[in-house]
Amino acid sequence: MTESRNVVIVTGIPGVGKTTVINTAVEQMKKEHGEDVLVLNLGTEMFEIATKAGHVKNRDEMRRLPTAIQRETQRKAGEEIAKKSKKGKVIVDTHTLIQTNNGFLIGLPEWVVTAINPKTLVLVEAESEKIASRRSGDETRTRDEQAVKDIQIHQEMCRAAAVSVGTITGATVRIIKNREGLVEEAASELADTLME
Repeated sequence: MTESRNVVIVTGIPGVGKTTVINTAVEQMKKEHGEDVLVLNLGTEMFEIATKAGHVKNRDEMRRLPTAIQRETQRKAGEEIAKKSKKGKVIVDTHTLIQTNNGFLIGLPEWVVTAINPKTLVLVEAESEKIASRRSGDETRTRDEQAVKDIQIHQEMCRAAAVSVGTITGATVRIIKNREGLVEEAASELADTLME
């Protein structure tokens, strides 16, 4: 039976190197298979919707919005991504959980994943200490501080949320480790998932 779904959702907590893994996998897909992969970012879609509505001026303000506004923005962004994901191989770059002032917001609630209907959800993970180190060195973003033990809990909670996505959509769930200095290895695993 041929898989008709063409979307792979790739998630990972801030600082894990998710976007680097995605970009490297896209390059590998083009070079090794001649395949173009469309990369859509759920956060970018949400930001565009929230900006048009006058809710935010920069992306880091998103997680400080009232939860109800974030949920409505997610729903609209999921619908937009579904429209854009009709042909070819697609990666949706997002977060499984978003840390807010009122706890973790589920980044992939039922209404988003049902619209997108992924074939696989990939969790990019790394050692908690490495994530903390990467975050502290990233001057391009305003990131909330999180202790190493809290980073580990965040990754564990993301695993639970990923299983929920699989339960709702029938998608497979895959964990890819982004080990220090081995991004090409992680990217190859993601490329294999896209080709499956």
